[in-house]
Amino acid sequence: MGIVFLFITLISFLIFYFSHRKLINKNTEVIDSLEEKINISEDSLIKKKKILEHLPLEQEKTSFLVKLSQELIELDDPEDIFTFLLEAIKKLFPDFSFVSLYEFNKENHSLELIQSLKKQELTIKEKQGSEIERWMMRQNSSILIDDIRKDFRFDFSQIDGFTQRESLSFLASPLSVKEDFFGIIRIENKDSSFFSYDDLRSLSNICDLGAIVLQRAKLIKKVQELATTDSLTSLSLRNYFFEQVRVELERAKNLEAKVGMIMFDIDDFKNINDTHGHMVGDLVLKKLAKILKDLEESPQITICRYGGEEFVVLIADTSKKEVLTIAEDVRNKVADSAVSYRRNKVKFTISGGVVIYPDDENEFDKIFNLVDKIMYRAKEEGKNKICSFS
Repeated sequence: MGIVFLFITLISFLIFYFSHRKLINKNTEVIDSLEEKINISEDSLIKKKKILEHLPLEQEKTSFLVKLSQELIELDDPEDIFTFLLEAIKKLFPDFSFVSLYEFNKENHSLELIQSLKKQELTIKEKQGSEIERWMMRQNSSILIDDIRKDFRFDFSQIDGFTQRESLSFLASPLSVKEDFFGIIRIENKDSSFFSYDDLRSLSNICDLGAIVLQRAKLIKKVQELATTDSLTSLSLRNYFFEQVRVELERAKNLEAKVGMIMFDIDDFKNINDTHGHMVGDLVLKKLAKILKDLEESPQITICRYGGEEFVVLIADTSKKEVLTIAEDVRNKVADSAVSYRRNKVKFTISGGVVIYPDDENEFDKIFNLVDKIMYRAKEEGKNKICSFS
């Protein structure tokens, strides 16, 4: 009886299954689809949760960059800008092992380490950068290195960051605006895979901001130089020099110090232009300017191109004897020199006048007239000569 019941039950189940098989399969597919959607939704929720957890940090970084740009725009001195950038890096990457800031020297196309941040006392050997910086100069691109030992682009045994400081992770970005290159900032950490691409973006943003401000500072400096500097000789122009003289004479008055003034004029300059041409005349002006510039190594001395072929030298905290010695030294150097043009040597001489403030003259408006008169006296007495007030 039991066997018959089981047999009937089995037959009934088979009849039910085959008659409802399509519905069962369809329900199974629906269940699978729902489970897949549930899994996708769970993944999405996890991702969104991570984004929401990360959002405050992103907002903080954004606020930091906005504040950084507002403060940066107020700076116009490259040294202040570099210092500010390093302080910003210190705040944004507090777990650094070492930070180096290299400035680009356009004259010799090289890098120079100008500032650094370090957690321990050590001697920095990479004064001109490493293979990493040279690669960046060629590519003008940021770089993220997870483990310097595994990066085929560089020989890690030649990287002081690894051999000296045992750093494995490197993060670096150029300070550049297109082809206008100002330097490189590099951050190191001793752990491998320490930095992320998000860190790279943050550093790049800071460096881009810094580069724009540096470019503006350089342009401002260039405009100021053009306004105060003679384009041919690179010496100060008259108006700027007058301001410097006023300040120096006022200082000398307060300190009861003496100030010397020398006015030089190139002898027979018109004849040089007429005989050899204005190109040779320009070479003569540049030659005299170069000789005079050597004097500016002393902080006491300021020089300007007064006009045409006339040059004025201001010497602070001096004596008449010292000023006369300087004037004679310049005259002798000029007399011994020459400019070369088309295989010809063109020699020239100068005459000069010397005045001492306040001994010879104590009024600003009169001192230039006096030194000019004394200089012309030297010309009248035969040229290639230095005269002083007596």
